[in-house]
Amino acid sequence: MPRSVSRPSRPIRQARRVAGSGLTLTLAFALAVTGCSGDEKKADKPGPPPPAPSQQSESEANAAPGAQSMRLSQGLRKPVTYDDKITVQVTGIRKVRNQNKGPGEMTGRTLTIFTLRFTNGSPRPLDLNQVRVVARYGAKGTQASPTSYANLNDFYGTVAPGRTRSASYAFDLPSSGYGKVVLGVKFSETHKVALFTGAIET
Repeated sequence: MPRSVSRPSRPIRQARRVAGSGLTLTLAFALAVTGCSGDEKKADKPGPPPPAPSQQSESEANAAPGAQSMRLSQGLRKPVTYDDKITVQVTGIRKVRNQNKGPGEMTGRTLTIFTLRFTNGSPRPLDLNQVRVVARYGAKGTQASPTSYANLNDFYGTVAPGRTRSASYAFDLPSSGYGKVVLGVKFSETHKVALFTGAIET
């Protein structure tokens, strides 16, 4: 499911416009991101709280040493803006061969990293403590497994009006699925899931 999962000690990446995906995929995606999917893993156990903002700068939270930038199609680049002027956008996609070793590491696997940005155009602080991200790929909409890489950090805390915040999420998403990728982002109960669909070009 999304990067949907509550994070362990080290920040692990979890999970509106799905052209041609069909109603079934859209509904399944929404259920997956909101945690109501029947196939959701029950490993979603609360972990320690994320580090305070002062402990890691935004550039450090999105750093992915050795990662290679990739181009994304218009569907993945197009921002989703809500009525209250909150905007969610995919600002970059990278891939990296994970050389890290240790518990939970997918050593030797090529990981796909999505960088997301929230822009708070509303007059109120934006709470990002409940962000869940799901990535699906291929014709069958296979769900990519969230994983960790380097010091990537999830969204947390609040964003003041007029400010932005970025975070990156790494998934075990094979390059064979780059032709059709759907990313879902859920951040509150009062906003619909932001859906991005398109292709990744290496």
